[in-house]
Amino acid sequence: MADHHDDHNHSDHVHGPDCGHDHSHDHGDDDHTLSVQIANQIINVANTRLESGLPPEVIAEGLRHAAANFSAFVAQHMAPEAIAEGHLTEEFHHMLEYYARVHGGQHEQPKPAAGLHQLINQVKDEF
Repeated sequence: MADHHDDHNHSDHVHGPDCGHDHSHDHGDDDHTLSVQIANQIINVANTRLESGLPPEVIAEGLRHAAANFSAFVAQHMAPEAIAEGHLTEEFHHMLEYYARVHGGQHEQPKPAAGLHQLINQVKDEF
């Protein structure tokens, strides 16, 4: 089962420009803690769907759609340049690399998120 690892207190994950977490605002640990709680709630839904027999790749695709959709919605209203300048896809790519290592893929580097770029463009076209 997947889980969002809150490595804020672990020495193997240092927060910095390449850690995959958004540091464009500084509201302290409260925002990080809240985002981890939200991530765990979403992952719990995914794990429940997995237990009900849905294929994991279908669940993962649904999560990517939801993340892209909501991220694009928020960015369009708060920071539209984040999409155009690639900040969201870069952040997602760093998170994907980090979690690939967490889940045992330390020697593998995920391929660039070309599909995510296409999905973001599709979502942008819907607005």
